Amino acid sequence: MAEIKFEKREERAELLDQREGYARKGISFETRIDPLTGHVSRILPFRRRLTEAVISQEVLEASKKGCPFCPAQVDSMTPKFIPEIAPEGRLRKGRAVSFPNSFPYARYNWVVVLSDDHFYHLDQFSTEILKDGFLVAQEGIKRIGKGEPAFTYSSINWNYLPQSGGGLYHPHFQVVVDQNPTVSQRGVLEGLKNYQRQKGSLFWHDLLSEEIKSGKRYLGRHGDVHFLSAFSPRGILGEILMLFADRSTIDEITEEDWIGFSEGLVRVFHYLKERQTFSFNLALFSGTISEVHSWVYAKLCPRILIPPWNTSDINYFEKLHDEVICVISPEDMAEGLRPFFAQCPPP
Repeated sequence: MAEIKFEKREERAELLDQREGYARKGISFETRIDPLTGHVSRILPFRRRLTEAVISQEVLEASKKGCPFCPAQVDSMTPKFIPEIAPEGRLRKGRAVSFPNSFPYARYNWVVVLSDDHFYHLDQFSTEILKDGFLVAQEGIKRIGKGEPAFTYSSINWNYLPQSGGGLYHPHFQVVVDQNPTVSQRGVLEGLKNYQRQKGSLFWHDLLSEEIKSGKRYLGRHGDVHFLSAFSPRGILGEILMLFADRSTIDEITEEDWIGFSEGLVRVFHYLKERQTFSFNLALFSGTISEVHSWVYAKLCPRILIPPWNTSDINYFEKLHDEVICVISPEDMAEGLRPFFAQCPPP
């Protein structure tokens, strides 16, 4: 196993503080560099903890009107797959239903509606509901793979609630299958290729071994799915990294894996709900392609609107400089999450 370098710089800014009679004051922060992609995060733990507004019942009731994902409308207000993909028109598993995106981002882009219920608070999601959604997403990915083997770059993506860019309150996520990787996927694949060439080993395996050994950011596992707080987070409230050990593609993920992944997500959701944070972005990426070995991996970033004016948590650093401002250190995030993973088996 090759040693991974976790690079961070302790930095300090100085000012004359008006709150203390303009006394000279130093404020410390960190700059962290992702050991795989070189992505930069600026950790600002001195900022006050941000609280999220409560979701009002009035807004939820208004959002039900004309919702195309509710059971009374889903069959009449959503498209069907072409026969070459799904002769049955839509794919179903348990309470989950899948159909093409009416406004596609890619040639193969579809929606998975998780339940008949119009809205769930984070602590209302169950392992069963999540598992069935992932299984029906996987079924569509497998069908594309059989008919279009060149479309090897697949992902499952979830914007939960408007704070994260979600267009509807009804719980749903999207699947994308493409011939080309997204910018994020390409960065990871290039990092994996370089690491394999230089170190002769798989980065994900070495990272997981290092994180388990240090115990600073590792949270726990459900089966072969491991959960940890990312060293260089991509969100203002941190990032949770999930690794499907020894699963090279989404096709290889078993139902037991999806159960483990869903159980871990339920724990994460309870952590977020306890902190009055209701929104997140989640992306799960297929791993190996012909020239690069990988594992399937997923990333989750909590999302908020900053009070008192409901300001977006994305600013110029993230949008235009591709660096992230984060107000909680990954180690503090892991400390807060760890009690929710207390019953997980040891790695």
